[in-house]
Amino acid sequence: MTSPRKTVAIRGLDLELYHEIFSMAKREGKRISDVVNVALQEYIDIVSKNGGDSGDSESFILRNDGDITLSKRDVIGLNEEVGPFMIENTGRITFEKDIDKTSLKHIENIIIHSGTVEVPKTMYPHFLVKSEIHGKLEKY
Repeated sequence: MTSPRKTVAIRGLDLELYHEIFSMAKREGKRISDVVNVALQEYIDIVSKNGGDSGDSESFILRNDGDITLSKRDVIGLNEEVGPFMIENTGRITFEKDIDKTSLKHIENIIIHSGTVEVPKTMYPHFLVKSEIHGKLEKY
């Protein structure tokens, strides 16, 4: 979709953020307008995917600093209670062997700050895709 060239002023724009993005775009050989257009389109896609929710409500985050075990039934139950959710781990989480791709879809992402997340070896690749790993992701 191409429009005639027009200058748009954005009141309240974080100038530090703008300059950082401008520098990054320049290093990658892109125009700032291209980067902003991609960001705006991604925002539209996210809002559309969430059924018009503007993103004001955030996903539930299960924060673990202890030792928990999650089964397929636990993940589905959490999803029924709070909707799709995220996990942040600094302790130990063990996913039981009954966890599958369908139940894993209820978890938006898993951030392993430290500690260990244990997963069945058959599901290991699927957890790699869902996880940001700073600690340990182990298969059993």
